[in-house]
Amino acid sequence: MIQVAGYSIIGDRDSQQDSMRYEQKNGVLLASVCDGMGGMQGGELASRQAIETIFREAVYLPSERGIPDWLRNTFIKADADVCRLTGPGGEYLNCGTTVVSAVLVENRIYWGSVGDSKIYFFNKGQLRSITRMHNYNLKLDEMVRNGTISQEERIRESHRGEALISFLGLGELPLIDVNTEPLVMESGDMLILCSDGLYKSLDEQQVQAIVEESGENVQIASKRLCEEALRLAVSKQDNTTVIAISCQ
Repeated sequence: MIQVAGYSIIGDRDSQQDSMRYEQKNGVLLASVCDGMGGMQGGELASRQAIETIFREAVYLPSERGIPDWLRNTFIKADADVCRLTGPGGEYLNCGTTVVSAVLVENRIYWGSVGDSKIYFFNKGQLRSITRMHNYNLKLDEMVRNGTISQEERIRESHRGEALISFLGLGELPLIDVNTEPLVMESGDMLILCSDGLYKSLDEQQVQAIVEESGENVQIASKRLCEEALRLAVSKQDNTTVIAISCQ
C-alpha cells in the first residue's frame, strides 16, 4: 500500500515561494514540489502556476510506458506557462521555478526534475539522491572532464556554482531529467521530494536518520524533516517543503 503526506514551512523568509501537491487516483499517484524564484510575488506565482499546469495535464496521463514522455512534455508546457506570467501592469514577471515530480503506478516510480530541488530514495536501508542539480557546478564539472578548463579554473569559478542553468520560466529547457526505467518500491522504502531548504540544512545522514526514526510514517517523516531543517539551520532558513511517499 502506498501512503503519502506533505509538509511545508516558511522558515525565516517573508513569503512562501514553495508549492506542492499530490493526488492519488485509480492506483496512480502524482506528486510535485516546486520552488519559485524571482522576487516575492514572482516566485509565489511561478511555483503555483507550475503546479497548476502539471496537475491540469494529469488528466492526459498515458499508459505506463508513456509516462517519461508525459513528464518531459508537461514540464515544457509548464515552462511556457510560467514565461507568460505578468504583473498588475501587464509586465512580464521574468520569474521561474524548479520542479521535481514523481508518478507512481502501483509500486513503480517514474520521476522528473528541472532545477535544483531533489528526490531522495530510501531503499533497502540506504538513502540516496536520484536527481542531479541543474546548476553551474554541473557545467563546470563537465568542462573539467572534457578538458575545456583546468581544475584550478574550475575552483576560481566555483563562487557561481549554485546558479541555475535550467528551470521552468527560461522559455526553453536546456536540461530535463526523467527516468525511462522505473524504480521499484518495496516494503519499508520511502521517496522524498523536497525543495532546497531541506538539503541546505540537513545532510544525507541526517535525512536518513529522520526517515528511519519515522517508522515508515510519512506524516511524521515530512513534518520532522522540515522542523529539523529549521532547528539546525546555520543561517536564515529558506522555505522548506517535503513530500514523503512510503510503500508498506
